[in-house]
Amino acid sequence: MKYILFLFILIGCSENNHTYFPLGKIKSWSYKIEIEPEVDKKTVYKKTNLSLGKKKLELEGKKESFYPFLREDGSIFFYKLEKNGIFRSGFAFAKDQNINKEKRERMVLPSPIKIGKKWSVDSKTYLILKRYPYYDYRATTNFMIDYEIISKNEIISTPTGKFRNCILIRGIGNTKFIGDSEIGSIAINILSEEWYAKGVGLIKSVRVEETDSDLFGTTKMTQVLEGFKEN
Repeated sequence: MKYILFLFILIGCSENNHTYFPLGKIKSWSYKIEIEPEVDKKTVYKKTNLSLGKKKLELEGKKESFYPFLREDGSIFFYKLEKNGIFRSGFAFAKDQNINKEKRERMVLPSPIKIGKKWSVDSKTYLILKRYPYYDYRATTNFMIDYEIISKNEIISTPTGKFRNCILIRGIGNTKFIGDSEIGSIAINILSEEWYAKGVGLIKSVRVEETDSDLFGTTKMTQVLEGFKEN
């Protein structure tokens, strides 16, 4: 008789430590993403992100230390570690020769990590989509999302293992999308929840974009960590 032993990783998260979003060493994260539109078929795909370690790079004529993350589509996000948190400062698409500076630095995680800590960042809707026979109509618009640290003792199970004492960050926002004469004005409410584990980073996220339109409905995206590797 064969016995299969399931090993669950139990990883703790310290209180005021930016190992919730590892930057320094080269790592890769593999995720499974499920997108569930109310008005269309469910979509499932996988992606891998790769951190490239600390780099001295030039942004608008000034050399600074960045932590670039290579995304599945070839684009790169550039992060900075400041005293008051981790920020996304720039980005580059696959064919860009230079770093594009964010209009306003986007805080990813504050320092220290405290329940009730709040901050706001620029964002945009990207899940609201209506498919037509010959084209896709996406309701994309900018808005401000308000984040708050809700918990520091979450327990999350993923295909990678079970993670203890992780932080939960919740984001809430709302906006309006002005479409054509057929679509008109659409109200959109956004809810984002993200779980981070010490030494690993983002292990799960859920985002819901809810509209008041029967044409677009509500769309939910769930992202779960499936693999993690440190080189």
